[in-house]
Amino acid sequence: MLISTLSPAEITRYVRHLTLEGWGREAQELVKSSRVLIVGAGGLGSTAALHLLAAGVGGLRLVDNSRVNLADLGHQMLFREQDLGKAKAAAAERRLKDLNSFTLVESLVKVLSPHNVSRLTSGCQVLIDATNNSPAGLILNQAAAKLHLPLISAWVWNMDGCLTTYWPGHGPCLACSAPETYNSGPPALLSPLPGILGALQALEALRILGGLGAALLGRLLYFHGSSFHFTEKPLKPNPRCPTCQAHGRIRERSEKPPEILKIL
Repeated sequence: MLISTLSPAEITRYVRHLTLEGWGREAQELVKSSRVLIVGAGGLGSTAALHLLAAGVGGLRLVDNSRVNLADLGHQMLFREQDLGKAKAAAAERRLKDLNSFTLVESLVKVLSPHNVSRLTSGCQVLIDATNNSPAGLILNQAAAKLHLPLISAWVWNMDGCLTTYWPGHGPCLACSAPETYNSGPPALLSPLPGILGALQALEALRILGGLGAALLGRLLYFHGSSFHFTEKPLKPNPRCPTCQAHGRIRERSEKPPEILKIL
């Protein structure tokens, strides 16, 4: 459990949060007392990490086993030319620690697998899939179902992107909603796309951690960069989904929201 008392310096640093109607000190302390797992330190993950760090999340655990190459520098804002050839997770940790010393940053140069996912998700309250990779998303989905945690997933390709929140036990999971996925290799894209979707992942995570709730539960939000507009489609739980059945049925709408805030 992370300490949630705000220091005088943090009160000054996050003053725009503290004076925000509907947020305030209580929500900010909840955010500080939380830990978020981000799998993938590319365009999506680096953007989400930057925003969560700036917003005062108490701990970030960043997992990625790849290395920085020249093609990454066009859309992965955490990295510099001097990082070429270095492990992304380690380079990201160094950069993030320079930006906010109040946040505990932990980087792991690892490949997510069914064998280590329990250890990687331990102590986290929100999971973020920033891999643009379907197999990794399914591994995180299994962990989210087992632990009853929210999983915020995004994909980017060409000039488009999409985003949703899976919360097994409270809405559809990745396996039962079966959204479109894009895992045919590194996508062609314009550099702002991962930044847009990664920032939205961070916003959704802050909403959940600060007690506002998940805005994208059961909604798949599309951003169409070519025409510059958003559309969405509903995602419904599959009553025969083996993942959901293995870890408990979907809760009734009348039940109280998940007790995520009480375990922080």
